[in-house]
Amino acid sequence: MNTSQLKNQAVLLLSPMLLAMVCPNTKGAAWPQWGGPSRNFSADTSALADKWPEQGPRRIWERELGTGYSGIAVDKGVLYTMYRKDKQDKDEYSVAIDAATGKTLWRHKERAAVPEEVDDYGKRFTGPNATPLVIGDRVYTVGRNAILLCLQASDGKKLWKQDLKKDLGAQTHICGFSSSPIAYGKTIILPIGRLEDDKEKGRSLVAFDQETGEIVWKNQSFQSWHSSPILITYGGQEQLIHCTNSALIGVRPADGSLLWDYPYPDLEQFEGIWITPVWDGKDTILFSSRRVGCTVRLTKQDSKIVAEEIWSSRKTPLGMGTPILLGDVLVGAKRGQNAAFFAVDIQNGKRIWFERLFPGATILGDSEKLIILDSNGVLALATANRDGLTVASQCQLTEQYSFTAPSLVGTTLFVRDEKRIMALDLSVEGSRDDDKSHEGRQASAD
Repeated sequence: MNTSQLKNQAVLLLSPMLLAMVCPNTKGAAWPQWGGPSRNFSADTSALADKWPEQGPRRIWERELGTGYSGIAVDKGVLYTMYRKDKQDKDEYSVAIDAATGKTLWRHKERAAVPEEVDDYGKRFTGPNATPLVIGDRVYTVGRNAILLCLQASDGKKLWKQDLKKDLGAQTHICGFSSSPIAYGKTIILPIGRLEDDKEKGRSLVAFDQETGEIVWKNQSFQSWHSSPILITYGGQEQLIHCTNSALIGVRPADGSLLWDYPYPDLEQFEGIWITPVWDGKDTILFSSRRVGCTVRLTKQDSKIVAEEIWSSRKTPLGMGTPILLGDVLVGAKRGQNAAFFAVDIQNGKRIWFERLFPGATILGDSEKLIILDSNGVLALATANRDGLTVASQCQLTEQYSFTAPSLVGTTLFVRDEKRIMALDLSVEGSRDDDKSHEGRQASAD
């Protein structure tokens, strides 16, 4: 083992100790995948400060990273995400970063050139986009060109690789592949869609063995946008829920067989589904395209599961921003023309209130507090309920096109934009007006 490897191993061993000292209230907590532990952006905010100073919460560290929109998975004091050095870079990197110091522990380089035929929009938003999945000592990443990797969490060693586009006809779209993997049993599942000229049916949804990368099953034939699936339990039965290009579907995660579907009534209105479906924990699923929001309810009819529309409305499109469910109130945001931050009653689709704030925001938290990061880089601390939105604090934190959802572990918030990544202390101590360290420590990228 060379000096550099010994150094990295030492940092890994010290990470939990450093994390306890520098990042308070993180022991035993994790954000191991897209959307957090429950994949719904719910997080305990009881230990967070009620207000920040004008300059925002204390920055524990910040450093350069690179472009891309991959979320930040967190496990055992280590951050995992993906990036490319700049938009012209033909390689992309899966990286492990010490959560306490911001130092790189390892990085894995994979060729991922943006195709020449991609238009200017695609060359502007080059990815990578998917969020890593951490399971034990393994990290699973998916790049912009649909290369699925299994890496060793301790040192980044590549354990196996699957080229989903070349071998399985995965769609990559203008901005690249975006769906984040989900774990089920001893497999990971990915919706990969299908190319228009793909003649082979039944391989749009694929499960891979976590240890070997071998295909356990492949099923369904659909095209897909950028949404990531969720797992739910309804009527004592486990289901994987996914938004395809033509229908909302529920399948058996053990084999991918169809349990039910809700075909979209107007394909043009439902074009462009980015957000992850939202499950209320009972019988209701909400999803949205760029143009329309919709809610369906699951019922059992003659031993079969049926999905029936409760409402759909053009007043509640969510576009790209991840919403959060607070009881029976969905809070979310849209960007672009008529950008707004609003609340919707999921039972009837009525917009309860809306504010001309936080366009295209991603949201995490609970009924006590919400952490909001909008696409213009404004970070806010707020509360929301049926009576409205109350903003306790806000600051300009990152740059425009902050599309990556932040991750909260204990009282430490991890945030990135297209250039930088940082750790913020959201505890009471980190939000004192007399704190002299709000600028944060500059961490080296390597």
